[in-house]
Amino acid sequence: MAQNIKDMIITNSEQETLAFAKKLAKKACGGEVYALSGDLGAGKTVFTRGFATGLGIKRNVNSPTFVLMKIYPVKKHKTIKHLCHIDAYRLKSARDLASIGALDYLGKKDCVVLVEWPENIKKILPKKLKLIKIKHQKENQREIILS
Repeated sequence: MAQNIKDMIITNSEQETLAFAKKLAKKACGGEVYALSGDLGAGKTVFTRGFATGLGIKRNVNSPTFVLMKIYPVKKHKTIKHLCHIDAYRLKSARDLASIGALDYLGKKDCVVLVEWPENIKKILPKKLKLIKIKHQKENQREIILS
């Protein structure tokens, strides 16, 4: 199983990454914005899929690379009503994301936002966000750093 080392965790399979994200989602209250940073194939979408499962979302969660943003309803949580998944990989400017309504979800108390490639839209992200760096180590091993 995954090993905790301060604010870092090592997962050794996709299932462990999913389980860790699911556990982290159980601590969410609403209003959080998570910035998921990592190279292509690092596991950002796998992490998001686990997080969605932790919020009770049963729908298939995949990367919104071409649509930029997907909203998933959360039905069985006291305070969280939506999960907003943003993929800023193809964006050149934060304005592109603002134009599709992303600002309506950032920091909203009944929503949790997970942003892949946050470095591309730094200007519109709230200053208070949770950074999650995912690094591919070897084979199925990932290093996940929370800050």
